[in-house]
Amino acid sequence: MPILLERNDQLDLPLYRRIAFERESVSIAPSLLSSVAQSRRALVAHLEGGASAYGVNTGLGYLAGRDLGSVDQASFQRSILAGRATGVGPALSEPVVRGAMLLRLTGFLSGYAGVSPELCSLLAHRLNDGWFPVVPGGVSGAAGEIVPLAHLFSALVDDAAYALGPKEGIALINGAPLAPALGVPLLLWAQALLDHATLCGAGAIAVTRASARPYVVRVGELKGDPGQLAVHRRLASLLAGFTGRLGDARQAPVSLRVIPQVHGAALDALDRLRDQLGRELRAVTDSPVFLTASGDEPEGLYPTGNFHAQALTLLLDAVAVAMTQVLNLLEKRMHRLLDTRFSGLPDQLTPDPGRQSGLVTLHKQVIGLVAQARGLAAPASIHALDASAGQEDIQAFSLLAAGQLEGILDGLELSLAYELVALRQARYLSGAALPGPLEDAVRLIAEVVPPVVEDRSLAGDVSRVRELVASGQLVGGVASVSIWS
Repeated sequence: MPILLERNDQLDLPLYRRIAFERESVSIAPSLLSSVAQSRRALVAHLEGGASAYGVNTGLGYLAGRDLGSVDQASFQRSILAGRATGVGPALSEPVVRGAMLLRLTGFLSGYAGVSPELCSLLAHRLNDGWFPVVPGGVSGAAGEIVPLAHLFSALVDDAAYALGPKEGIALINGAPLAPALGVPLLLWAQALLDHATLCGAGAIAVTRASARPYVVRVGELKGDPGQLAVHRRLASLLAGFTGRLGDARQAPVSLRVIPQVHGAALDALDRLRDQLGRELRAVTDSPVFLTASGDEPEGLYPTGNFHAQALTLLLDAVAVAMTQVLNLLEKRMHRLLDTRFSGLPDQLTPDPGRQSGLVTLHKQVIGLVAQARGLAAPASIHALDASAGQEDIQAFSLLAAGQLEGILDGLELSLAYELVALRQARYLSGAALPGPLEDAVRLIAEVVPPVVEDRSLAGDVSRVRELVASGQLVGGVASVSIWS
């Protein structure tokens, strides 16, 4: 049975995922379409009264002061889309494109965009029939998301042979549906990778027989940060049965002791991103919007800046920095695991140090991924450049921030695979059983990675473990969803 859209603001993250990721169909309540039609009639009457309207009877950007007079609206609105479809780059994935379509639809169902119920019904129909165009996701310096949205919706109009009415072309591209459509899969991917990183951290603690004292829940309670406390609790569950290491042992390296603090801060950043995405899923991001009279504010079209997804871009940047720090910690952990002074295991995790090189090259690969992540962690949100003869003089750069975060998460996922191969080897060399949840995870890895008794290519081993990470099997989570096709 289709999901019934009865309000424009009813989307939450689970419902959004059902439609955008799992391809569930939608229907629109007749009462909601009737409300959209009423708003459309009011807008048309306002325009027929001689009102000046951006992108309807004026030019766009710097040319907004040009009065176009009477124009062929279907042709003009179509040209607004076609003239801005200039993107080149990797195509966005189906969940991202479906998410953008869904968020344009729910934004239109608010009535504030003033589009027709026929356009809303077309969007719902295209969601339901599995239509999926190629939408380049390359970085754009335009304000808002007009370039990728122009690709998406010019294809929609062409394929459906839909005749755009006044304001409908500008309405399709003047909003910010792509920022949350990109943000949702990145949030879910980052959460899954953070869970894997905590699993790896617990594995390193256990296999090196480090003191468990820094990870007890009471330490987290002393600090009071919710994310850190959640990580303390997760480590406690992963290290269950490891209580014999609560003695007054020598302190482990800082990188091992601060797992709750670093992972907890990243978890807090993800929680803030999730909260903002919840708001974005219900937001009206159009510009201009058609508002009825209220108090001393007259009826008319009101320009807005809601297409400027600044809050979301800042949070994507924050998560990028947080996940880079998680990767920094992973690299240090792995380096110490290869060093007998810290691990108590043979150097470089080989049974025959010297004659055999062991797993040292895995760490070198992680170093390269860390360097890459540090470059990508530079905030996208700090840029501001002039375009359109100075009319568009600042950008949110949400797509840039999303692309940089995707690159960091891709590197972290591969780095986790490297670390998990090393942990599997460390468990083999130690010969000592790990706490139950960790032993279960290592057992899954051992099914696809034999112990390294002599040097061999480990590329295949790493690739197989990466598939395990992406599937979510090791932490009981969901599979990764890419933002690229």
